[in-house]
Amino acid sequence: MMNNFKSLVSHLYFVAFFAAFLIAVYLIVIQRQETLQASVPIENRTIVLESLSDKSQVSPQNNSLQHAKISPLPGDIFLKTIDIDVDDDEDFEQVILCKKTAGSTVLWMIIADFSPNLGAYLRHFEAEIRASKLESITVQPLDVTGDGLSDLLIQGLDSSNNQTLTIFRRLLNRGYSLIFSETGLSINLQDSDESAIPSIVVESLPNKTGLVSYKTYIWNRNSLFLEKVSESPLRESNSISEGPSGSDAQSYLSWLSRFWKKNSDASNICSLYLDTNSNALILEGQQIQQRWIIKSAERKGNRLYLTCRLSELSYLDRIFIIDAKGQNVISVSIIDQQVSHFRRDEGWSGKYESYDYMKEAKDNKTILSSPDHSQFLGRYLGDDHSVLVLDQSKNILVLNGKYREGAARIYYYDGYQVLDFLQIQSNGLVGDRLLFIVSIDQSENGKINRLILRPAEIGADGVRMEYRTPYIFIKTS
Repeated sequence: MMNNFKSLVSHLYFVAFFAAFLIAVYLIVIQRQETLQASVPIENRTIVLESLSDKSQVSPQNNSLQHAKISPLPGDIFLKTIDIDVDDDEDFEQVILCKKTAGSTVLWMIIADFSPNLGAYLRHFEAEIRASKLESITVQPLDVTGDGLSDLLIQGLDSSNNQTLTIFRRLLNRGYSLIFSETGLSINLQDSDESAIPSIVVESLPNKTGLVSYKTYIWNRNSLFLEKVSESPLRESNSISEGPSGSDAQSYLSWLSRFWKKNSDASNICSLYLDTNSNALILEGQQIQQRWIIKSAERKGNRLYLTCRLSELSYLDRIFIIDAKGQNVISVSIIDQQVSHFRRDEGWSGKYESYDYMKEAKDNKTILSSPDHSQFLGRYLGDDHSVLVLDQSKNILVLNGKYREGAARIYYYDGYQVLDFLQIQSNGLVGDRLLFIVSIDQSENGKINRLILRPAEIGADGVRMEYRTPYIFIKTS
């Protein structure tokens, strides 16, 4: 009897131990899941709303969430992660932007670096930064001290849409120290002709009398700090009588919705305009075209800050700073999110003037009924599987995945060279009519290399170009 009782007790102990072990494993798994979820920055989180009336529908899941390389400490709220080579070791570190408490408006930067000895990422450095608007922040490794080591520059906007710059100097022991933290109406880095060290020009915030000053800083190699080498008091210059109305970003974008042309350098003629249908900024040069998706827009007086990306999946932001210098003049400068100390420069920065495409065409039009249609015949290929075939017997146009066959004519109208494409459906009925303003790039022998089609329409006032992304085709045969 006693032996049976002992056996029962031992079995109960075993069952209780096994149940406790399973509960412990379950709690550990739940804790790891919560930690993993907390390591996903808020910028990369998505909320999927399900319809209660259709339970059979499977909700889409985002399988490419970017996680932070380290786990947050208690109270940390990770907002954004940026993979970047901050120390020129050809390996990516991770810069994490976060808050220390939920109600705080102060942002912090954390650098997570890989430890070969431990085989994991560790919290290498963290510090408070001046910028407080997450979408406006860019991180750049750049040597501002002339010691050959890439320092860390964090630029962005504060809550009042003033520009901020925080610089951390990289030390020989791979640590960092704060050497600069300023807020101003504008902050620019200017390359020096005499030295490899860039200078920093800060347009200060206006005082009670409306005066601002331009302060120039440069690194002092002897004293090891950023020294103010000049200060010029000037009256506030960011308030001009002509320019965008209102005080919000949308009013500025409406004012900006025109064709702008940069023609100060004949070898690098550029144009800029907004594609309002897809909320994108289009830049065109002689050899390149870029379409930047606008993520956010912030305004400060006659200055507009556009945070853009080349695609929805890209995390390399570019900040376009647009200053209205008059009713028909703007100045464009660019701040890039970099992945290393190499900077991109396609030549978009500079002064642009509002360009009246219709007036230019009317002033320079040639009275011709039709250009030589034969020079346009051939097959053209464009981006996103776009196809244009111009032939004596068949004309084909494939745009945005839609196939069309029909009749195509190229003629001059109101000073423009126009492609008029009329779709003929399989049942013989007329379909879409598409109009484009045609621009061409030719080789030395006169043959067409590239065809640019800008969507347009013809009305009572003549041809009007639509400010949408142009279609660029390369002639293949």
